[in-house]
Amino acid sequence: MQKLDVDLVQRAIAKIDRDRLVRLVMQLVDIPSPTGFEGDMARAYHEVLRQSGFDATLQPIGDARYNAIGRLQGTGSGRSLMFNGHMDTSFGPEQAHRGIGYQCKGTLVDDEWIYGMGSFNMKSALATYVVAVEAIRAAGIRLGGDVVIAGVAGEIEKAPVNDHDGPQFQGYGVGTKYAITHGAIADFCILGEPTNMMLIPRHCGSTWVKITVPGHLIHTAWSEVDRNAINRARKVLDAIHDWIPGYCERNRLDDFRPRVNVSAIEGGWSWRGARTPDNCVIYMDVRTLPDALPLAAYNEVRELVAAVVAEHPQLAGTRVEPYMTVPGTSIPDDHELIRNIVRAHTDQLGQAPQFGVETWMSDAAHMNRYGIPTVNYGSAGRIRSGGAGFSTHQGEAVHIGDMLDIIRVYIQTIMQVCGASA
Repeated sequence: MQKLDVDLVQRAIAKIDRDRLVRLVMQLVDIPSPTGFEGDMARAYHEVLRQSGFDATLQPIGDARYNAIGRLQGTGSGRSLMFNGHMDTSFGPEQAHRGIGYQCKGTLVDDEWIYGMGSFNMKSALATYVVAVEAIRAAGIRLGGDVVIAGVAGEIEKAPVNDHDGPQFQGYGVGTKYAITHGAIADFCILGEPTNMMLIPRHCGSTWVKITVPGHLIHTAWSEVDRNAINRARKVLDAIHDWIPGYCERNRLDDFRPRVNVSAIEGGWSWRGARTPDNCVIYMDVRTLPDALPLAAYNEVRELVAAVVAEHPQLAGTRVEPYMTVPGTSIPDDHELIRNIVRAHTDQLGQAPQFGVETWMSDAAHMNRYGIPTVNYGSAGRIRSGGAGFSTHQGEAVHIGDMLDIIRVYIQTIMQVCGASA
């Protein structure tokens, strides 16, 4: 950890531009960028990075999609720190009718909250990175190590399957994996996912499994209940739901337990009710502990289904296939990066941050496996009506005061990691 000049930190903090922050968040929210269509957002963020003094690169990753990468060169005397954030949004413009939290338009409420698509996850974080670095530069401070900002495409948890193919289904880290194999590297990385100012050094992995139960395609007039694929699938579904509590309990981490979700079922044709389907497909999302591998979860589901088939021979031919697999991630609580953030958070906010484990996935899984120690730590994650998390009723929002708080922490962390001089 670099020696810290407290006066220099305060000089940079005094240069934080609240109005600039609000304008930038709203500017980014105003740009629609659902997964697969991040081009406009990438070009806009690339220009923001360029104008803020970064050596900025627009990385093409295919299908008119880009990463926006910026590197602020230090003097070479310190460690480098990356801030990574995804530009694709959890929702798309088709959901804008749900309210201001789902619209591709930044809306300021009471000069305290910003609502709009992506404000929560995670365009507000992309803005906080830039404003933190701008404050350091405005204070005339020179950094020893580089600061890298990576705005990446395709992070949202989506995957191609069956006929669902194309860029809109290519998520789960396609942008970050491209970025870190094409120059976006650093000693450490902070991911400003919406953690509500908590430090998340570890999160689950995810294994998506497709189970195809065979049936008998025939007209209703000659159909048999026991040969209907949808009815047959009930036996598999019952076994899955009986298995879930035991799986979660066996894989607990102290008080934390992973989760399993039966996420979709396909079978038959709604427009042809006079036919039974020739198969019924069950889709599952099995979350794995941070240090587990997806293969273990897949094998356990396969063994479960094999036992059901052995008990019910009419299910012979049932297939179990994995179609999306990402391991979880973990770095130690006393890692150098964590210690830097804890010190900065404590100094700036008066108390140490809380630690947590999350069920959701992030690009930290890829960063850590490429040897760039990464932690999730962001300001969003508070609900305007009270409490932490995300409100599906209110939609996406971020608190301006929380962003200003984390910018102070980011500034001090940058100066500790990279080293700073007047």
